[in-house]
Amino acid sequence: MRHTVFALAGIIVLAGSAAGQAWSNGPQSPFAYCRFDGEYFPGTAKVYFLGGRIGTATTRPDIYSYTPLTGAYADVGVDMRLAVSNYDICLLRDDHDLPNGDTFGLYIVGGRYDAAPNYIDSVQVYYPISNTAEMLHTDAFPGRCGGQITVAQSAVAYNNLMFVIGGFSQTGNATSAQSWCFDPLGTPGSRWSRLADMALARAYPITTVVDSFLFAFGGDTWRPDTLMARAQCQRLNLNDTAAGWTMVASMPKSNAQARAFGFDSDDPAEFAGKVVVAGRGIWPSESADCFIYYVARDSWVTFPTLAQRRRNHAGVYIPAEAGGTGTPGLWVFGGRQTTDTNALRISEYYTVLVGVEEHPGDVGATFTVAPNPSRGAFTVRLPAGGDGARLEVFDVLGTPVWTGALREELRLTGLAAGTYFLRATTRSGRLERKVTITR
Repeated sequence: MRHTVFALAGIIVLAGSAAGQAWSNGPQSPFAYCRFDGEYFPGTAKVYFLGGRIGTATTRPDIYSYTPLTGAYADVGVDMRLAVSNYDICLLRDDHDLPNGDTFGLYIVGGRYDAAPNYIDSVQVYYPISNTAEMLHTDAFPGRCGGQITVAQSAVAYNNLMFVIGGFSQTGNATSAQSWCFDPLGTPGSRWSRLADMALARAYPITTVVDSFLFAFGGDTWRPDTLMARAQCQRLNLNDTAAGWTMVASMPKSNAQARAFGFDSDDPAEFAGKVVVAGRGIWPSESADCFIYYVARDSWVTFPTLAQRRRNHAGVYIPAEAGGTGTPGLWVFGGRQTTDTNALRISEYYTVLVGVEEHPGDVGATFTVAPNPSRGAFTVRLPAGGDGARLEVFDVLGTPVWTGALREELRLTGLAAGTYFLRATTRSGRLERKVTITR
């Protein structure tokens, strides 16, 4: 999973984490899905879930949306053409309906329907703008393992291409190392191309893209009636796929069936050049463990654990533009706990702060804005005894609405209702905060 940073005409919504921050419970969903995924769609400012498993052998095609601004879920009234579980969602631009501008779809590849080993190789698409679900009859997924259709392959989007890797076949009794690329704007019937095989065959690899590198963390290997979680990690340069896959540092613990959030190195944030892995699957159980990977250092450390043990959950980065609690933030929805029949309804989020990289004890930890939200007036504070800062306030379009000096404390009034970004420039760096004014 790869997040998107939204630049707002000169001000950037930054990703960061506060010292001691923890995952928080979000709104409970009306559905209890596991082995599914979600994706944020900027055109509607909603997250979409394209069906999922609700029991050991029961899969539902019902599409649900989640509106971050209101915290409300809704059945969109349309079902996927085929009910499947075990999928990832990729947002891609195609030529579905150019005259009406309906050219962005949420793609899923293959999956399982009903009881194993009932796997399909279909490519399905949901278009949020027109609220329609389609199937690409011309371009079924060509990946095979042991001569059979695979399941539990992972998919990520990069530069409007979808990369699909790994998987396993229960009937073929094998794990796949295959890597494939799908071009939504390619000629129908020829949209798939095969890339170099993974260095290690894996099912359920935990995937993301950072700085054009596709990472496959952990994953499972299939043995008769058993999925074995692994810790080894590998990556592929998507700008030079012919060079093949190379190994990187292994995870601290074996892991599969979890979600990853990757941040490019030029993101001006604490998570820049890092990957957060949320949850841990060790079949047939799961844990709340989370980890963070430092790409440049090729090393791992632990990350605050989830509130709930879960695996086979959805993972969604929800940007600040969506509004609402927990934005911008890392979100996990659903997933299974103990058994597939115990699918979770409670979501969790880890708020991504607006700010530069901060460490416990530095000035950023005490750069505060209160009250927030505000009903019209708020106070900005820096630590006592400092050298002060230059303070700039921007609206959501990046237009400066106030500029001045900040010593230790400053009270601001007179701003209209809305969201604002505060930038304090000190000798030690630049700090940013977000404040919301309500009336």
